[in-house]
Amino acid sequence: MSDWSEEITAAEAAAEQKQAQEREAEDRFDAVHARAHAAGDVADALKSPEFHHWMAARHATDAAWGNWSVVMDSKPQA
Repeated sequence: MSDWSEEITAAEAAAEQKQAQEREAEDRFDAVHARAHAAGDVADALKSPEFHHWMAARHATDAAWGNWSVVMDSKPQA
């Protein structure tokens, strides 16, 4: 396997892992949001650690897919 192939495989795996972590963080936030909605204070959910963790996870996912794109663009020409 070429160096580029190894790099793109690693970048894709890392991005998929970050995306899975993002989904988990979103699920945790969804539970907080549902509780806040039931309590009549949806805005309170946006102040929760779960919301901030979800936003951080989204940022990490975007960064990982950005890295994948950079690696993809560096594919050697045959």
